[in-house]
Amino acid sequence: MPSMDEMDWNGQPLSKAHPRVVIACGVIKSELNSLLNAEAPIEVHYLDQNLHRTPERMTGIIQEKINKLAVYAGHIVIGYGLCSNGVVGLRAVNQQLCVPRVHDCITLMLGSRKAYRESFNRQSGTYDLSAGWLERKKDPLGMLENEYIPRMGREEAVSGLREELQHYTHITFIKGRSGRIGELRKRAKQNAEFLGMEYGEVEGSDRYFRKILFGPYVPSDFVCISPGETIPQKPFLQE
Repeated sequence: MPSMDEMDWNGQPLSKAHPRVVIACGVIKSELNSLLNAEAPIEVHYLDQNLHRTPERMTGIIQEKINKLAVYAGHIVIGYGLCSNGVVGLRAVNQQLCVPRVHDCITLMLGSRKAYRESFNRQSGTYDLSAGWLERKKDPLGMLENEYIPRMGREEAVSGLREELQHYTHITFIKGRSGRIGELRKRAKQNAEFLGMEYGEVEGSDRYFRKILFGPYVPSDFVCISPGETIPQKPFLQE
């Protein structure tokens, strides 16, 4: 008999026709794709990672995707954290909706809320870089080269970047499952050197990514709501 995490809201087994649908940030694409089994009744749809920079647009864009996929989805999971309240208010009319109970993707990459707290307590003032951000050139140097300098010139761009990150003292590379670790490590170190920050590394974990895809969707790790309800903010703010 299928487990509860293999069933839809009505207690019917998930299937290729009515799969679990995951709507996730593109920055965690490599981590989720590395865990997918082609035989599993799971679909993953990725959105532009730049959405986190415009949280006022995020809710509407994710909601539009939910509405489109809800036509056939058996269960819907959102592969985002609270992300500046970007997931607050999301709803699905006919499916249970689950969102990781985290503030941002760093907790997902570290594997648990406990691991994030330990990392924060060990070294505050840390700017974390993952494989996804580095591969997509969304690291500070990538943003400088591809967005800031073309828009405002090098001198003003460099000054603005340094001011933006003035409260950070460390850059930490979260090693994930990418096959380009050596190349990405080099890029992370270049960021630290350019910004005059100390460099460090931590091991990533796929524990939360597995839960996003396969469950269990327990209250300690996910905010789950019944069909027709909306995602609230309060559970994300509680320990």
